[in-house]
Amino acid sequence: MQPEDKTNTNTAETNPQQQKQQKQKPQPQQQPKPKPQSTQIRAQQQIQEPHVKSFIEGDHTFSNIINHLLKKPLTVIHTIDEKGGAPYMPIILMTTISLAVFGFILGSFHGASHQMWLAPIKIISGVLLSSLLCLPSLYIFCCIGGLNKKFTTILGIQSCTMAITSILLIGFAPILWLFSSSSSSSGFFGFICIAIWLICLLIGLKFLKKTGKVFNMKHTRHLILWASIFTLVTLQMPTTLRPIIGHSNNIIELNEKKFFIQHWLDELSNNKQHTTK
Repeated sequence: MQPEDKTNTNTAETNPQQQKQQKQKPQPQQQPKPKPQSTQIRAQQQIQEPHVKSFIEGDHTFSNIINHLLKKPLTVIHTIDEKGGAPYMPIILMTTISLAVFGFILGSFHGASHQMWLAPIKIISGVLLSSLLCLPSLYIFCCIGGLNKKFTTILGIQSCTMAITSILLIGFAPILWLFSSSSSSSGFFGFICIAIWLICLLIGLKFLKKTGKVFNMKHTRHLILWASIFTLVTLQMPTTLRPIIGHSNNIIELNEKKFFIQHWLDELSNNKQHTTK
């Protein structure tokens, strides 16, 4: 009986030690949950699908160029870059018509007046002049950013950017006409016009950045900097060519130089004075 008691006491003493050792053993690490197959497939597609170079299919007609700019805008750039006979005339014509429609709606805010034909001329000349003023800086920024392309290619990229922006303005034209015919506040209507212009310009400038990535531009931040400068120029140009929405005895107000923010604040204060009276 005595040996059995000793073995029982030994087992009783060893059991707590074994329990401590079991507690001190490191637990197996939990493996991370596998990602869903849909996210894995999307990530693989983003990595494995390179850009396939393609060109304009068919003739360089007006409708065909519009179709490619809306669906496959990079085909127009590749055609300008590598093939002769760049379709500049349809692009410029389409940009001019779209800006003319946008300017006509702006000029019709105060009804039938001379602003209905002055506003389209000012909008077209303002956008084209802004593009020409910023074209040298765009070429320099592209060269500094590592884009090894000819000047004609950079000109084509900027032309397609403005064409896409102008086409989007046509899409917002019915909405803009609704506010021009139903609202009497020039400050509110001006805010709507500026908001629509910034939305369309932002989408057009995204195409500019996408083109830089396709052409293996090393530093696309240079394009972002240029886009911010170009946006400021397009906002200052209507102030220089004012009035566009309002009416005045003079075609262009060049007597007083103003920054566009100061001009907006002055117009808002004038509208408040007219409403209080």
